[in-house]
Amino acid sequence: MQNTTGNTLSGASISLIIPVRDEEANIRRVAESLINQRLAPAEIVIADGGSRDNTKAIIREFIEAGHPVRLVEDRDALPGRARNLAIRATTCEWIAMTDAGTIVDKDWLAGLAREAPSADVVLGTYEPILTSFFKECLALAFVAPAQSVDGLYLRGPSTASILMRKRVWDALGGFPEDLRACEDLLFFDRLAASDFIIKHAPSAIVRWDIPGDLKTVFRRFRTYSLHTLKAGLGNRWHLAVGRMYLVGAVFLVLAVVHHWAWAVLLVMGLAVRTHRSIRARKPSLKLERRTGPRTYLLVSVILLWIDLAAFAGLLDHWFSKVTAEPPRVP
Repeated sequence: MQNTTGNTLSGASISLIIPVRDEEANIRRVAESLINQRLAPAEIVIADGGSRDNTKAIIREFIEAGHPVRLVEDRDALPGRARNLAIRATTCEWIAMTDAGTIVDKDWLAGLAREAPSADVVLGTYEPILTSFFKECLALAFVAPAQSVDGLYLRGPSTASILMRKRVWDALGGFPEDLRACEDLLFFDRLAASDFIIKHAPSAIVRWDIPGDLKTVFRRFRTYSLHTLKAGLGNRWHLAVGRMYLVGAVFLVLAVVHHWAWAVLLVMGLAVRTHRSIRARKPSLKLERRTGPRTYLLVSVILLWIDLAAFAGLLDHWFSKVTAEPPRVP
């Protein structure tokens, strides 16, 4: 049964879970932010999906220090399976989730818990950590736009910031276990189609450390692309990108066979796309620098780079279909 204190949920009713794999660079930071929550959870269950670095050793340090941390291990678990394993190991009615690579605000869990008594699911939000001009441009290119709720910005839904009754996870069949990405999208699709009561908590914020270089961005979006297709969600991304490049190919052919001026439309199209991306994301981002021509140029390059990664993921998916072998994403 629900355990409440006043009009909020007590920490004794909440199990906090996080999936990890090879996160020695981040796990200490995120574990400390979870342990130092103002509303302390009953337990923190960390599911390791087969780390080969020092992730598990660092987690055991917290366990040996007497913190309410438990470690669940698997030899080779993707994020969905790791979350499922962690949730199965929990003892509370309510499950809070976040991801590695984040820093959780001290009032994050309390913010989620305030909305819980009248809900089945509470969705928090996340903000990118922007420590350089490059990361600001990355955020303007691909961080999800946020909507304003009561004067605060809300992104999501995201597994990085969510609180739900355990029976919701059970009723929705848990997370798909065969995908490295997009397993959360499929879960949230089922949630949106259900009758569960969903509330939002825009004050429940986690800070996400976004990639810091083009190589990491390419690898990440190549993986996203492959698993988006495996999940059957290509119409949400690849279809739009394909149409855009089909139109661009027509203009390019016209520039070659008719007049070079057709190529100007390609540049204009990219400029419009870049402006729309910046305009949609800028209001909710805490940028330290003005968005001048240098910003527009780098955001344009990043958008094209992400498109290239999407096509690489498409080829990976096609190759896996032709050879009947799992693709190897570097």
